[in-house]
Amino acid sequence: MELETLRNALTQLSEEQKEIKREFSKLAKDRRLETEISSNCLCLPKEIQMEQQKLNSELQEGKEEGCTEAVPKAKEMEDEMQKLVLQNFLLKATIEKKTKKIERLQQKLKRQRAKLASSPLLLC
Repeated sequence: MELETLRNALTQLSEEQKEIKREFSKLAKDRRLETEISSNCLCLPKEIQMEQQKLNSELQEGKEEGCTEAVPKAKEMEDEMQKLVLQNFLLKATIEKKTKKIERLQQKLKRQRAKLASSPLLLC
């Protein structure tokens, strides 16, 4: 019986040893995960900051690009507008000249009609 009691005790110790090894293995795995997570957590703020700087840089470039594109466009539009104003001025001057010429021609036509009306008719 004593031998059997020793065997049972040895088996029980062996089972406890296996359980302790499993728990130790699980604790080691948990520790590795914890270390990995904490190192990731430490890296995250740096990554976030770097990404934020990158986005800010891209945003600034976009703003500068937009401004650099907008300024020449605005200048181009201003030049075009000045051309249109000048063209409008020239057209108004041309219209005024044509109107005066038409009025002179109408007066000349009236005088010639009046002359013809007052002169005797020539019959052939």
